[in-house]
Amino acid sequence: MKDTRGKGHMQITFTSRGETLTATLYANSSQGVILCPPHPLYGGTRNDTRIVRVARELASSGISALCIDYGNYGKGIEEIQNVLDAVSFMGKKVDCLGLLGYSFGAIVASNVARQTEIDGFVAMSILKRINSIDAISDFACPKLFIHGKRDNIAPYSDFKQLYKEANERKEKLVLDTDHFYMEDYPTIIDLASKRICKFFAKIFSR
Repeated sequence: MKDTRGKGHMQITFTSRGETLTATLYANSSQGVILCPPHPLYGGTRNDTRIVRVARELASSGISALCIDYGNYGKGIEEIQNVLDAVSFMGKKVDCLGLLGYSFGAIVASNVARQTEIDGFVAMSILKRINSIDAISDFACPKLFIHGKRDNIAPYSDFKQLYKEANERKEKLVLDTDHFYMEDYPTIIDLASKRICKFFAKIFSR
């Protein structure tokens, strides 16, 4: 691991499938959340403003937040492996671990959640399918879904079906916004961030 410290955060690197990937770590505690950004071909990086806003809210509550970049684009398949490797990396540093994904990142994170043990999962504006990868919601850990009623990228009707298929221990926050949380931003993303922080704080304290 390599780290470059900045104000309130540090840049680190970890290895995935022979690539060196960059991530930003906010705070440093025994509880942590990995945040998976949106589609890398559409500008999705660890610096996505929505991801960073959530990370800073978590850090302010004493929960480590690791915002990751993916490696070379792999149509979701390689990104799943990137996140699995991030889970392995972060799991050695914390006692409790959560996973959050936004948009494309939510599909990726949902597939990782089925394959590994995490303590909690958050999906922001989850898509139903990307390329050959379907969103998954039937894994065991507690889940929080955040979705906009006016989402025209991941239609609300698709979200309602996905939420219905999710097993017990699930919550949702439905917002009057679009896929990008641009309606009344930053009030909307602030509301989502606080709910996410409350969710992880609750499950990590069990």
